[in-house]
Amino acid sequence: MLIREAGPDDHASMIALCTARNPHQTSAEAGWMLEVPETWPDLVALVACSDDVLLGHVVMASGTFMATGRTVVAVSVAAAYEGTGVGRDLWTALAPRIPASTTQLRTAVYDDEPRALAVAQHWGFEVEELSITSAMLLDPTTPAPSPPPDVTLDSSTDFAYPDRAAVEAMLLSSRTSPEALAGAVLDLDRLQATMQGSEPVQVVARVDGVPAAIVSGSIYEGQLSVMYTGVDPRFRGRGLALLVKQQAHHDAVRLGATSSSTTNEVGNAGIRGINTRMGYEAQHGAYRLRFNR
Repeated sequence: MLIREAGPDDHASMIALCTARNPHQTSAEAGWMLEVPETWPDLVALVACSDDVLLGHVVMASGTFMATGRTVVAVSVAAAYEGTGVGRDLWTALAPRIPASTTQLRTAVYDDEPRALAVAQHWGFEVEELSITSAMLLDPTTPAPSPPPDVTLDSSTDFAYPDRAAVEAMLLSSRTSPEALAGAVLDLDRLQATMQGSEPVQVVARVDGVPAAIVSGSIYEGQLSVMYTGVDPRFRGRGLALLVKQQAHHDAVRLGATSSSTTNEVGNAGIRGINTRMGYEAQHGAYRLRFNR
C-alpha cells in the first residue's frame, strides 16, 4: 500500500469512494473540501492506493468560517478494505501534518456506522452531539408568506445590510446550540464563507425595524441547504423561524431549487418541530465529534 498526496486528478475517485461507502452522503458534500479552495485554503489530502486501486483517503482543513484553532478531518475507507489497517495508516500519516495551532479536531460519523464511531472514539474523539438531517421537495406553487404588519422579511444574496451591526448582534444572541455554548463563533462573514461556489439564500426578519430572526443557506445542484436558522430570544414564540424559512423556500424556488435539506441537533425540538410542520422528513443522523488537543 502506498500513501501519497492527493491531486486534482484524484478528486473524482475520492468523491466516488465517499458516496459508495456512505450512501447518505451527496457528491456535493463529499467534494466540498476538495473542490472549494476558497473555503478550505489549507487543505491536506492523502490517498492510500495499491496497484492504482484507491483504498481510502483522508482530508483535513480549517474552513474560513470556523473558529480559530478548529480543524476538520475526515477519513474514508472503501468498504472492501475495512479492517485491514488502511484507516489507521492514513490517520498515522496525517498526524504530523496537523497544524501546531490546532486546538480541536472535528469530524462526523453517520449514526448507522457503529464500527466507524468506535474507531473514531479509539483515536480519541468524543461525541459532542447527534444531528439529524431532514429533507423535502419544494412546491413551486407555494406563495410567499404574509408576515404580520410589524414584521418585514428582507431577502439577500450579498449580505449587505444597512444595519449590519444589529444583524450581527441578533445572530450572536440567537445561537444556543452546543457548539455555541462551547464558545464557537458564527458571524455573517463566516456564514458567507460557507457558501463559496453556491448560490446564497438569506432572509432576515425585523420586528418594528429591529433584526429579530435569520435563516441562511445556499443552493447547489438544485438543492437548498439550510445552514442556520435562529431567532433572538426576545422575539421567540412569534413564529418568526417559520416565516423566514418559508420566505427562504420561496426565494430558493425562484433561483431554481427543487428541494431543501437541513441538519439540526436531535434535541432541538423547536426547529425540528417547525421542519416537520413544513414537510421535512428525517433522512439520517450523524454524530459530530471533537478531539481536544
